Amino acid sequence: MRKYYCTILVFIIATMTFAQQSDNILRSYYLNKKEPGGILVIKNKSDINTFYAGAAHVEKNLKISELTRFRMASLSKQFTAMAVYLLIQDGKISFDTPVRTIFPELPVICDSIEINHLINHSSGLVDYENVIPKSQVSQLTDANVFDLVKNIDTVYFEAGTKFRYSNTAYFLLSLLVERISKQSYESFCKERIFDKLGMQSAQISAPDTFINRAFGYKINAKNFRFGDQSVTSATRGDGGVYISANDFQKWMDKANPLFTSIFFKDLEKHSIVVKDKVYYGLGLFFTKSGEGRLTLFHSGESTGFHNIFLYQPHDDLGISLFTNRDDLKIANMISDVMKSENLSLPPINESLFLWLNKVYSAGN
Repeated sequence: MRKYYCTILVFIIATMTFAQQSDNILRSYYLNKKEPGGILVIKNKSDINTFYAGAAHVEKNLKISELTRFRMASLSKQFTAMAVYLLIQDGKISFDTPVRTIFPELPVICDSIEINHLINHSSGLVDYENVIPKSQVSQLTDANVFDLVKNIDTVYFEAGTKFRYSNTAYFLLSLLVERISKQSYESFCKERIFDKLGMQSAQISAPDTFINRAFGYKINAKNFRFGDQSVTSATRGDGGVYISANDFQKWMDKANPLFTSIFFKDLEKHSIVVKDKVYYGLGLFFTKSGEGRLTLFHSGESTGFHNIFLYQPHDDLGISLFTNRDDLKIANMISDVMKSENLSLPPINESLFLWLNKVYSAGN
């Protein structure tokens, strides 16, 4: 009996030590409580530790908490992909449905593009960011962006032949959800994803009336300034989800009923090689160990926000780090946290955040 209690005590002390390490890492990067900061969550099965530091809104002196909504930026893509996947499961579309059957307005050169090419970034569609008028000052909606790209009669490459990260593909996917479901993209995601998982904080787009959300800041070596939105911040499928760290854990969880065994099979089946034995499918980057265990990951970068997560569904083990500042402190921080948690991705021998940053910018 004494040995049993000693074992429990050692476990508790070890858990507390790891938690303290993670808290110290976060606070060592965000020393000033009055500046923008971030929130870090370490998940090991049912053991979830949450650490936060800094201000959600500097000017109003609002602090970050586990309930603070952060703009997910490209982490939003996994929710968009899930919305499309649910329509595939409903039998309303398939992975190989030609995109022009849904968007006949697109030029003939898009004939060979299928839905899965949009999902796994192999469509070859031109980046919409490259055709935004320099005079643009108001925020673009998905409909505005569609008007910009629907008559572009060129592509980067033949669909399905290579990977090139594409926000164009994912804004189209949010419109696709609307055309197929006959619901707004926001309503579909709320009904079929957010409400199903009890993710009460999750919402798409960011009016100023949002309650309890982090506001973004641009950071340089000397100071920071408010920088919450840009002309592309109102597009939805490529980066429009806002969510709290608390609710994100309901998503990245082994008990998530949407993460079925069929989902993970389709994730691999309909993926494409990115590089270095890293793949992309259904809105997620992933690697696979020799034992067949998956590690899912993604980062998000937008005006005022930098985020990253990785998750190993087999072990129900994950790290998520959301920040309302767009500096690169997050790059070293996620490396330090992974090291402290003894997590690594063998194909990637540098900061995971910087590796992903290079993937996004490749070809531009």
